[in-house]
Amino acid sequence: MDRPAPDPPQGDDRELASVDALLSQVLRWGVLVSAAIILLGVALFVVQEGVPAILFAPRGAPASWNADPQSLGIVLAGLALARPAAVTDLGLLLLMITPVVSVGIAVAAFAARRDWLYVAIAGFVFAMLMLGFAIGSA
Repeated sequence: MDRPAPDPPQGDDRELASVDALLSQVLRWGVLVSAAIILLGVALFVVQEGVPAILFAPRGAPASWNADPQSLGIVLAGLALARPAAVTDLGLLLLMITPVVSVGIAVAAFAARRDWLYVAIAGFVFAMLMLGFAIGSA
């Protein structure tokens, strides 16, 4: 028995489907690009420090391993010097920012549809994410 094909989305459903597709793409590409950047940083580390530095990290860890970046400027300065840790930090920052961007897109999409309840809910989630970043950087 063949099932009939579902009806194509109409009006608001089509708009919602396009927002869902956009959010899906943002999340997918954000994760893939950040993973690629992190792997690039690991590869640079292996090229610069050698495989034994990874295998015997507790004894032979370079001093740069203990330096956590305190600002985006520090990460960018490290990138200018081709420091592997700065590359992996950039990948991790992109990974953290990806869901925040998707929540921001959701807020804008709900506002465009004038769905104020969901604007408020998504706005609250966005505000909590921003508060978390602010508290974490303090």
